[in-house]
Parts: sequence; structure tokens; C-alpha cells
Amino acid sequence: MAAGKVDAVYVKGASAVDAARRAGVIVGIDLDGYPSRHTRVNNGTPRPITVSRDLLDNHFDLVVRFLEQTLRAADWAEHNLPALRGILQKETYAGAAGVETAYRNNFHRSLHPDLSEERVALLKQQANFLWLHGFLEHDVDVDAWIDRRPLEVALERRAAFTTGDRAA
Repeated sequence: MAAGKVDAVYVKGASAVDAARRAGVIVGIDLDGYPSRHTRVNNGTPRPITVSRDLLDNHFDLVVRFLEQTLRAADWAEHNLPALRGILQKETYAGAAGVETAYRNNFHRSLHPDLSEERVALLKQQANFLWLHGFLEHDVDVDAWIDRRPLEVALERRAAFTTGDRAA
């Protein structure tokens, strides 16, 4: 864009935001400015947590423990935005302004994995996008693909831990 050879680019992530600012690029459409998360679904969003059937069948507790740690990290992030932004700056090699722009709209309060109706709908939208645009060979039955058991167990353990009933 700076050389005048393209008219528009898609910018994703904190370091890309920083690069666009350095180049003097003006934001034409800010997808994160739309209230619905459905406007941001693409080949990389949402990011489901996936494991192989073998891992789920033969090491179920490892999957549950991973989800427990993911929930703990999301709990921490929900209440530690300044520290989280510092981690993101290091992880993305971006400055504070890039991180604040790329990670906003209370994103730190939506990091908990869940299988809510909205999140499943977003995943179905993503799978359909990938199939329609040739990234997947076959349509995906998202409902059949989802196994709710590991997250249910992780959430039960988290609730038991927070109430002090560690025997659960």
C-alpha cells in the first residue's frame, strides 16, 4: 500500500496493526467494531480446541486436565488485563498500542472455552465457510464432531475446587 501497488489489505493481529500504523494506513472497515462476532468468522476464527479421537478415548483425563488449566488461565486473564496485555506484547512482538487495538472489546472476558449455542453456531459458520471455499473436502457435521464430556468434567472440577469440595 505504501508503494501504491495495492488499494487495500486485511490486517490481523497486534504486530500487523503496528506495521499498518507505521505505513500510515487508514482503516477502511474495522471488523472488530461490529457488535456481532458473526462478522469476524473466517478461516482462523473461532479457534476450537481439538484433540484426536485416540487421545480422547485413551487419555480422557489429560484432555480434562488441559481444559482445567485453560479455564484457570481464562479466570486469571479476566481479572488481570494489564498483565495480560504485557504478555501479549511479548508474544506478538507488538507495542502497547497494537495490542490494545488488536485485543479489545473486553476480549479478556471471553477466553473461557465453552460450548454455548453462540459458540457452536460460530463454529458451524466457520466450517461452512471453509467447506464452501474449498479448504475442506467435505461438509462437517459439527454437532456430531463435538464431544461435550471433557469440558463438562473440567467445569465440574473447577466448580468443586472453587467451593472447596476437592474430593469431586
